[in-house]
Amino acid sequence: MKLVINTQFKENYGAHDWDGKGECPQYWKFKGGDTYVIEVSLAEAQDPSFYDGVAKCIEHSSDYSAEYILYSDLVDEIDFDPSSIVEEWETAIYATYKDGVLSCSKEVIAHDLTNSVVGVRTWLQDENGQRECQLDRFEEAVAV
Repeated sequence: MKLVINTQFKENYGAHDWDGKGECPQYWKFKGGDTYVIEVSLAEAQDPSFYDGVAKCIEHSSDYSAEYILYSDLVDEIDFDPSSIVEEWETAIYATYKDGVLSCSKEVIAHDLTNSVVGVRTWLQDENGQRECQLDRFEEAVAV
C-alpha cells in the first residue's frame, strides 16, 4: 500500500528583515507544497503511531516558514497511478519510514519544454525536524 500525503508550505516574508527582537512580523505567503508517497505495510496502515511519526518528520513550523499536511490517502498498490497524484511538471517524493526517520527520494525535472528527469535527490528527515542530504545525482547538461 501507499500513503499519499499532500502538504502546504508557507514562508514568512516579514521575518526576512526581522532583527530578532520583540515579536516577529507576520507576512505569510503560501509557496505550494509537496506530495509524499510512502510505502506502507498492512500493520503500519493500522497503527496510529505510524501516522504520528510520519507527520512529525514532515511537518515543521518556525518564525520563518511552516509546512503542514493538508490531507492524506491510503491507496492500494493495484489502484496507485503516479500520474494522478502530481501534475506533469512535478514529481512526488517517494519515501519509507522506519525508526523515526523518513528516507526520501525525488526526481529532479528540467524546467524547460522537455520536463525531462535530470537527476535524483535523496535525503533523510527525522522526527526532530532534522534533514540530511544523502546523495544528489545529476546528468551532465547537454548543449543544444
